[in-house]
Amino acid sequence: MIREENFKPVLERLLATRRQKVEDSLAGAPRGMRVLFTGESGKNRLLAAQLFARELSVDLFQIDLQRLVSKYIGETEKNLDALFSAAEASDAVLLFDEADSLFGRNEQAAAGGDDSGRYPNLDVAHFRQRIEKYDGVVVFASNARAQLDPRLTRQCDEVVEIAND
Repeated sequence: MIREENFKPVLERLLATRRQKVEDSLAGAPRGMRVLFTGESGKNRLLAAQLFARELSVDLFQIDLQRLVSKYIGETEKNLDALFSAAEASDAVLLFDEADSLFGRNEQAAAGGDDSGRYPNLDVAHFRQRIEKYDGVVVFASNARAQLDPRLTRQCDEVVEIAND
């Protein structure tokens, strides 16, 4: 289990990045922050996200994609809109664990097709737009960075390898 004192330098770096994003937003830059936590331990990734949200004094919304994505046309987008509206109201940190199931490398996507992976009823382009418009912090978590679409890692302000303590 990750120890808070071992995570302190990473936490300080994340907080500094967040402060800089907020300062830059005064000049018109986007305020939102994207973070990728990688590492084998899902518990450690969750704990890291909890510590970060606590330091920011905001709620952490741990997103369950199974509940968000609907088989009915239009319902997934409604669920996304409701999620982001609630998050914006509280400036919550959003945690999308197992991001590779959503943003994993996909041969069909490379060929110009849909890149929704395990969630074919999710309009990933709409989802990416909502993430980009969100002024709060979005944390993606994955076991292996190599499994992720490189576009996602390029969009992240910070990429943190969470060790298995």
